[in-house]
Amino acid sequence: WAYSNTSDVSTPGYVNQYSAFTGEGFHGEESLNHVYGVTSLYGPAIIDFTAEKSHEVEGFFVTNSTYSALSMLEGDMFAKAFGGEDGSDPDFFKLLVWGLHGGEATDSVEFYLADYRFDNAQEDYIIKTWQWVDLSSLGKVDSLIFGLESSDNGDWGMNTPAYFCIDNLMI
Repeated sequence: WAYSNTSDVSTPGYVNQYSAFTGEGFHGEESLNHVYGVTSLYGPAIIDFTAEKSHEVEGFFVTNSTYSALSMLEGDMFAKAFGGEDGSDPDFFKLLVWGLHGGEATDSVEFYLADYRFDNAQEDYIIKTWQWVDLSSLGKVDSLIFGLESSDNGDWGMNTPAYFCIDNLMI
């Protein structure tokens, strides 16, 4: 996990790994605190709460990192452009969130950061704005675990840059 307030939405690649594709935090530049969280996730990422107390998590706002979004839009030296050459490849980039209570999973939530699985290509999308992810179905949890899945995988795992940005985790 890292925190960031970078706003570069046009520079592709790893050198721009900490920018949200929105160019700002959820509350925008007017906010005194326009910082958001970024994670590079090539394994599960965890947020642990106080061990002695469980929390009901309402949710958080999420968006793509610029690095991931531009890779999905244009392709890069590791990943393909989503949709493929003719736009018909059923690609996706999915965030998974699990709640844990006492080491046991309570439930999970899936959110598509990009989805090209539609019959009508006009419905294909890559998230470019902050979107609410409702976690109320997880119940009381003492930690959250985050994972990512992509349709673009190779011999060494996921080719899509495994980044996403969160803001305003509401407990």
